[in-house]
Amino acid sequence: MMNNIHLTTIAQTSFKGMSKQEIIRELGDSFNFFPDDIWYYELSKNWFGLKKVLCIVFENDRVLFQCIKKTYGKITTTRLP
Repeated sequence: MMNNIHLTTIAQTSFKGMSKQEIIRELGDSFNFFPDDIWYYELSKNWFGLKKVLCIVFENDRVLFQCIKKTYGKITTTRLP
């Protein structure tokens, strides 16, 4: 889990066009499977269990888009924009 200062920086940063290797250098691997096209980074979690998660979607190993999602429990890919 990343600290809140880093969370603010990530929310303002655009990763669009970056490669998977560049994302790993910037954010770490965080248990993401390298060949997957969707990676998740848990940014924060409150005591109710609400998670803020950075979702990064790749196309041809480059970031297509990113979003920050709030969710309880498991993360589902069906509700990504």
